[in-house]
Amino acid sequence: MKILVAFSGGKDSQASLIWAVDKFGIKNVSAVFCDTGWEHQWTYNHVVSICKKMGVPLVELSSKKYKGMVGLATSKKRFPSTKARFCTEELKTKPMIDYVLDEVKDHCMIIQGIRADESKNRSLMAQQCTYFKYYFQPYDDNQRKLERLEVKKNLSPKEVAKKVILLKRIAMGKLDPVYFSYRKRDVIAFCKTFADEVFRPVFDWTGQQVMQYILENGQKPNPLYYQGYSRVGCFPCVMCTHSELRIMLENDPEYIDRVRDAEQFVGRTFFPPNYVPNRYASKTDVKSGKRINSIDDVVRYISDKNATGELFPEEKDTDRRCMSFYGICE
Repeated sequence: MKILVAFSGGKDSQASLIWAVDKFGIKNVSAVFCDTGWEHQWTYNHVVSICKKMGVPLVELSSKKYKGMVGLATSKKRFPSTKARFCTEELKTKPMIDYVLDEVKDHCMIIQGIRADESKNRSLMAQQCTYFKYYFQPYDDNQRKLERLEVKKNLSPKEVAKKVILLKRIAMGKLDPVYFSYRKRDVIAFCKTFADEVFRPVFDWTGQQVMQYILENGQKPNPLYYQGYSRVGCFPCVMCTHSELRIMLENDPEYIDRVRDAEQFVGRTFFPPNYVPNRYASKTDVKSGKRINSIDDVVRYISDKNATGELFPEEKDTDRRCMSFYGICE
């Protein structure tokens, strides 16, 4: 059986890699890094360094269809967003599926660094399952869509209309289940012959426990954590906070420049409307009429708030004696 650890360079996947090597032995484990073309250079260096230090083979994958994040955004004519995170599917999930189907061709266990306390959606996952699970059972249906709408307090007219349609479909006994379909025929053939197990060793751990485990095993986490970043995936991620952008502006301004260049190349703004107050947004979307903010608008907002000492009031009670988000400073 092939033991494949999805290694992003973040703390959770690093702890999972350590755990896998300890559990199955170095000779039986490979680290798999899916390159989005949008990572921090320190992350690239960290992935290579940790694998070399541990003696673990590193498999580097990238999309066969898109040339990284900018190529994907160019093709889609927009950047990903919190509501449309197609970046993960296209730049990470599909390259991994291609690798398993085309290169592994054997029983495999995929180790993932996913924790339940990261989000509501992740808390609903299982610690152990199968990799191609949602090819055989639905990951979404009308009932689940309705439940997501019902937890919202104020529905837009479009959402109200959608809710009415969902209620009618459910009343008719139509759940309209949704399955994964990418290379479905190949997946079905693979699963008839090989096992596709998934295990998430840090699923019940806290972020602090993960950090402690890494340090106790004689390693250091990605150096970006020492600067105060709470996540080290795509750099920046479309979901990054204002706080993380402030750190980036102070310590990694060249990545702000990269966003600006990408916006100009794609012809769309990186962050969604209302990412900063409308008074800072310099443009208006022709179709929606919403105020939209370029990276320069975002930088101006962060700089202004920082200058007035009013930046991110929700963090005033946070102990920042250690610059690291996880308190790992030496």
